[in-house]
Amino acid sequence: MRTPTTAALLLALAASTTVTSPAWAEEDFGDPTAEQLEASVRTWNPGGSVRVWDPSGSVEPLETETTQGDETVVSLDSDILFAFGSAEVSPVATERIGLLVAEIPQGAAVSVIGHTDSVGDDAANLELSRQRAQAVAAAITAARPDLALDVQGRGETEPVAPNSSGGEDNPEGREQNRRVEIRYTT
Repeated sequence: MRTPTTAALLLALAASTTVTSPAWAEEDFGDPTAEQLEASVRTWNPGGSVRVWDPSGSVEPLETETTQGDETVVSLDSDILFAFGSAEVSPVATERIGLLVAEIPQGAAVSVIGHTDSVGDDAANLELSRQRAQAVAAAITAARPDLALDVQGRGETEPVAPNSSGGEDNPEGREQNRRVEIRYTT
């Protein structure tokens, strides 16, 4: 608790203290010259700073389409369609699959074939490839109930790339092998 004497002393001290500005603050520098103004302005050229990003090398397509004779093969990338070890297709992927089959001729016979890489045992891979093919077939049927579907799982039996190379794991090859194919005659 402050006493009246302490408060009076503090008040007297505050009143006797003056704040002074530095000498340069009171100087009048006058108006700047044209040279001073020009020297103080910096022009920014974004030419070396702004980069255009091309997503074509970064975004993987869901599907690739090839023609083998009179047969069209749409190969769906399982890594994009499915989570690891899963056969559940997202609503967005279901919609995209519907768009992919929109141009298939009315009532056409369509094969839906699931494939896996060689990681895991043969029986588990065969079952997973069947489940994934069935999930894609369900998406096709939702969009095109007129198509006659033949659904198969082939596991790791039909690789399109080596799962290993020189005794070493080949992740790029395994990724290519994880796919679901939609095949139909045009």
